[in-house]
Amino acid sequence: MSRYQVDKLLRDLRRDANLAARFRSDVDAALDGYQLDIIERELLKQWNIRDLYERGANPLLLLLAHTCAGGSMRDYAALMNPADRREGE
Repeated sequence: MSRYQVDKLLRDLRRDANLAARFRSDVDAALDGYQLDIIERELLKQWNIRDLYERGANPLLLLLAHTCAGGSMRDYAALMNPADRREGE
C-alpha cells in the first residue's frame, strides 16, 4: 500500500473543499492526482474504510475524511466495526 499517498489524499479531502466535492462527484478524477495502486483505488472508490485501515491508513485521517464527506461518527464506527466481523479480529 502506498500508505503515504492514501494518507495524503485523506488529509487533502479534509483541507480542500474542491477536492472533496470532486471526490463525491467524480471519484476517479479526484484519485488521479495521487499515486495509488489498483486495490487502493477500489477501496477508496467503495469507501471501504475498514480495509483501508487494515492496510495501514491512519484511522484519524479516515475519520476526518469520512465526516468531511458528510458521514457521521456513528457511520464511521459501524464501518470500522462491521457486524460480520468476529470480535477480536
